[in-house]
Amino acid sequence: MTKIVFIRHAESEYNRDGIWAGRADCNLTEKGIETAKELGKSLNNNFDVIYCSPLKRARQTLSAIFPEAEPIYDERITEISIGEWENQKKDLFDSHLKELFRKGLYTPPGAESHQNVDKRVCNFVEELFEKYHNQRILVVTHNGIMRSVKRNFCEPSKNIMSTNLGMVSLDDSNYEYYISKRDFEER
Repeated sequence: MTKIVFIRHAESEYNRDGIWAGRADCNLTEKGIETAKELGKSLNNNFDVIYCSPLKRARQTLSAIFPEAEPIYDERITEISIGEWENQKKDLFDSHLKELFRKGLYTPPGAESHQNVDKRVCNFVEELFEKYHNQRILVVTHNGIMRSVKRNFCEPSKNIMSTNLGMVSLDDSNYEYYISKRDFEER
């Protein structure tokens, strides 16, 4: 059985400071590095393949978890671009708009749509399931990508947000769910 484990990056400076990151290339905090190291002690490094977002906070997270890892960097799992909201304090924005954005019902000016994120994430996950059979794959990524994975490959849930170092695991049953849902929607 193929298994893909997605991990959201550890606490970044922008997470700590309440700033929208998006594609901004911010660093992890000391706390983020330490918690990632702790996670690494509890994770079994028996992954056949490791993928990582090219953004610094994801790379630093992977390095703290598995210092010897030699990942494949893939742009498809980089964070959603949030346009004019990037590098801005979150509390400057209307809470209703923020909630609509998180649900995929609003796109900030200049931002990438959730539909475009879903296309690239679904393409990435499909490729992994088609390419790697009976292997374990680790993917270090971002909250926007985690939300897309949950939207497309998991049964609907109210808890679509991921905490720092939160994980989502997919296996063949999730892929079968996605394929049947996709085929139904294409009819």
